[in-house]
Amino acid sequence: MASNSAIHCGSCGYEGITKDAKKWCTNCDEGCCGDCEKSHRSLKLTKDHKIIVIDDYLKIEDFSVNLTCVTHGKKLDLYCKYHGGALCAVCVKSAHKTCRADDIISIDNVSKNAKGSTALADLEETISKTLENVKQCIRDRVSASAKLDIDEQTIKKRILETKLKLNRHLDGLEEKLLHDLKMKHEKYKAIHSTLLQKLEHTEKEFNKLKEQTQRMKLFASDLQVFLGTCQMNKTTMDKIKLLKIEIGKEKSYAMDMKLHRVISSLMNDVTQFGEIHITEKSADLQLQDANVDQAQMQVRGSRQDTHYVELQLKRKFDIKLQHQSPGCLLLSDGRTLIADFWGSGKLLEYNEKGKYIRDVHVLDKPYDLTEIDTDRIAVTYPDVKRLEVMTIKKDTDDRKTLCKKMCFGISYCNGKIFTVVKGLGILILNLTGSILNTIKINTSDVFYVTATEDKIYYTDGNSSTVNCCNSKGQTIWAFKNKSVRCPSGITVDNNQNVYVGGSLSNNLTLIQQNGKDSKEMLNASDNISAPLTLCYNKNKNLLLFGYKIGSMALYHVS
Repeated sequence: MASNSAIHCGSCGYEGITKDAKKWCTNCDEGCCGDCEKSHRSLKLTKDHKIIVIDDYLKIEDFSVNLTCVTHGKKLDLYCKYHGGALCAVCVKSAHKTCRADDIISIDNVSKNAKGSTALADLEETISKTLENVKQCIRDRVSASAKLDIDEQTIKKRILETKLKLNRHLDGLEEKLLHDLKMKHEKYKAIHSTLLQKLEHTEKEFNKLKEQTQRMKLFASDLQVFLGTCQMNKTTMDKIKLLKIEIGKEKSYAMDMKLHRVISSLMNDVTQFGEIHITEKSADLQLQDANVDQAQMQVRGSRQDTHYVELQLKRKFDIKLQHQSPGCLLLSDGRTLIADFWGSGKLLEYNEKGKYIRDVHVLDKPYDLTEIDTDRIAVTYPDVKRLEVMTIKKDTDDRKTLCKKMCFGISYCNGKIFTVVKGLGILILNLTGSILNTIKINTSDVFYVTATEDKIYYTDGNSSTVNCCNSKGQTIWAFKNKSVRCPSGITVDNNQNVYVGGSLSNNLTLIQQNGKDSKEMLNASDNISAPLTLCYNKNKNLLLFGYKIGSMALYHVS
């Protein structure tokens, strides 16, 4: 790192004067002496430039952000919302001819408040999460190596115990086997050591990235932060991709010894003491997916256009159901709860990888459920005419009944619970059970509801419509399309675009927040069969979908 004396005033340098810089302009990317700093701050053109002290500049000196187009050498002063990248004026004419005019915006507009952007927060989260994953991989490999040591000691003990029962006739065989053990132990422990070294190197790289990100956040300009975030996203994802490939090939080894089956009775016929047996299996090291791509999605998603929305399958998993579930819930911590209304009458809990955890004790057969907070959910039991709030911790059983009516679909938003009550309509309650309003609708074939801060959405299977109204029950729009037959489960994303399952059309449709445009996201060719339930997690942009009996799918929405 350069010393203060090595950084000179740029303005003085243009006049052939060598003068030490006291400050650094991050916009002009050059140093300023005391006199030039005063001029810099007084000129209308540069008065808003970010000027930092030299000591702070030295902390980000080795962090490089390209401010010019690598293809054309021009200043990066524009941004394409559709492609999610910075560009110069020449790029617009060459590679972005087909982009719409409102897709090309000034980079100054999009880079405002970059330090507080979701993109930077996502980058920091990605780096931190990857570091956690790497550290977990290191712990796993250290544990695997320690297990080999334990295996070695166990085998040695067995060898010595066996040796005491045998004559000196076996000494030669013992030596042979110990040598074999040593060679295989060293060989397979060396295999673990190779990945450990790579993981420790990767940890250092991500620690450096994390430090650079924090310095950039503290001392760089908004433009540098924005462009640096974009560029570091690619670097981070490339490293993660390589890391996934590396750990995907890793295997765990366990050593054991198979004692000769007739060694006790046929000592004279035995030619070897035993055999070192290696059990090989996949180490199953994984990097959990991080949301680096959110950096670009924040700009594109603001258009609320279904044309840009895509589903990326994260995983499919089987659930212990003989019938379709009418209700599911993707909790904030990644766990999944499934309502087995027509089967066992229980809530089934699965972890974030789709592995069954336990049955959750409930009052009666649960129909639908919604998350209140990290500890509480609300559940409807139409057969016993109850709506209750309950904790979902394993060691507690705290329950509170809010409503004694035949409730079906349920949703929670900003302290209010919305539920479909047969023969009544959509009931709006607070968490004490007080009824705030009743939206009167024909509920003969209405079973599902979801709500946002200012809108309520529900499906009507009889009329095959998806409906949107305000909290007073006034209709905002009603969507009907022959491609969506008998709409069932319904949920809403962060842009108030609506996802709805077609139980007879065997598809998943996305309806734009205006209620006019739509897009079929999945259909029968994707193995969709009579879907009923779905849930959108707004914090993680994840969609949980019960696409057929006994099967759930988890998608990332981008």
